[in-house]
Amino acid sequence: MLDVVVNPATGSGRGRKIYEELRPVFDEGGEPYRVHFSEPDKPIREIVRDITRERSAKLVLIGGDGSMNEAVNGIADFAGTSLCFVPAGSGNDLARALGEKGRRQKILRHLTGEGKERLMDIGVLESGGKRRLFNISSGIGFDADTCYHADRSRMKKALNRIRAGKLIYITTALGLILKNDSFFCRIRTEDGTERVYEKCLFAVGMNHCYEGGGFMFCPEASDEDGMLDFCVADGIGAGKFLRMFPSALSGRHVHYPEIDIFRAREAVIRTGSQRHIHADGEAGIMADELKLSIHPEKLRLLV
Repeated sequence: MLDVVVNPATGSGRGRKIYEELRPVFDEGGEPYRVHFSEPDKPIREIVRDITRERSAKLVLIGGDGSMNEAVNGIADFAGTSLCFVPAGSGNDLARALGEKGRRQKILRHLTGEGKERLMDIGVLESGGKRRLFNISSGIGFDADTCYHADRSRMKKALNRIRAGKLIYITTALGLILKNDSFFCRIRTEDGTERVYEKCLFAVGMNHCYEGGGFMFCPEASDEDGMLDFCVADGIGAGKFLRMFPSALSGRHVHYPEIDIFRAREAVIRTGSQRHIHADGEAGIMADELKLSIHPEKLRLLV
């Protein structure tokens, strides 16, 4: 039995439209399937948890990066679950990093058993006694502030309707950088190395190279090496940031001396004040300490 999980609201309704486009493929695939539409009182995390704790599961998820985050956090049995991701959001950083193309062909491969399975690392965010998995990235400071304010912007839905959702993150980021809200930050990695930043703008651990709708903050990040790549910006004024920001689309920002790039299996980040934190762009809490690491189990991703 194939379980198709759809976020109908993602991308201002693109999730449902993409499912309707793909329904003939499911009908002709020959394998029985069930469709689950997420709702406010039945989110994707609960749907996936219910499916995967019953039995080994084959899932197709139609949604955005946030939907994929919910799905991964709902998986009860990683060893017994395989997942095919069909991107339908506005940012689509995960799909960009995976090079996802050809929805119909991928679904057909999944249905016929001809698709390849890829074991993907999953990140873990721990803070304030709570734990959340992430696929793309997790961090504190400017990028989390941007996610928090952009997601609550009245403009987001309107821009999503015209396939320009990335613009809300850019405009929000530009507004926030003018405030130049830097903070003290100390990062300790699993080998005992400690890094101190006096005027940190943000610190992010990345499982993939893209974040924020196509910004390549960690160009060498890989989801198969059992490591997180970290990007920390320190001591950057608003003027220099505005000059540097466009270069992050191609990863050339790493050449600026204010950018520190390093790799670790685990890192504890401490700040001198409460800051927004995010996991895959989902920002809803504030903290002054967080731990980022790699989950002991991998996601069986069908490509």
